[in-house]
Amino acid sequence: MWITLAVIAVILILLAAAAMSNIICTIRFSKDGHDDKAIIDIHMLYGLVRFHYEMPKLVFENMKKGFLLKLEKSSNLSRNSGNTTHTRINKKKTDLWAHEIRILLRSTASLKKWLQRTFSHVRVHELKWSTNFSTGEAEWTAIASGVLWSIKTTLIGWLSFQVRMKSSPRINVIPVFKDEMLFSTEFYCVSRLSFGYALFAAIILLSRILKVEGGLKKWIRLYRQRKGKGKGQKVPSV
Repeated sequence: MWITLAVIAVILILLAAAAMSNIICTIRFSKDGHDDKAIIDIHMLYGLVRFHYEMPKLVFENMKKGFLLKLEKSSNLSRNSGNTTHTRINKKKTDLWAHEIRILLRSTASLKKWLQRTFSHVRVHELKWSTNFSTGEAEWTAIASGVLWSIKTTLIGWLSFQVRMKSSPRINVIPVFKDEMLFSTEFYCVSRLSFGYALFAAIILLSRILKVEGGLKKWIRLYRQRKGKGKGQKVPSV
């Protein structure tokens, strides 16, 4: 009897501790000329579960082939040291993504509202975005500086309405008055979401999927296609 109660108490304590933990997402992106690098680290359950995504290569080939993306993925839950994939991003790929998004929207009741509510619980603790550039001509560099500053403030302003900003974003636009073109930018963001709320949001999402007839089957089918079972299929017209 006492052993059973003790086991139940330990389980409840562990569940409460997990619910009070945070999912921490750290995003780093840098571009200097032709060199691009993006890193995403996700930690949860007090760092016991970790995921690491790194993009060491993003090359634009031409208008038809689009971008070639190299992505390295790793996790402390996997025995493999890492997994590297190459993905081509072009019009065909973006059309496929758009089609998949339409499927998810039709297969889930009020998916947009769910996304808005979930993002409203995301807390951004640090956000830095600095850009140095030169157009090669002082006049155009000054004009582009104002345009870029306006774009950044608009994007950050929109983001502040979607998530909770726990500190003021640090944005820099630094014009470099040189006779040659150059561009470099660095982006750094740390955000958190309560693990307990993430579980709650997952339950709400599942209930919204079940509200739509055949919604769950469509999600499962789309997941299997993403895993490779739908390779070679054309994007159906909608």
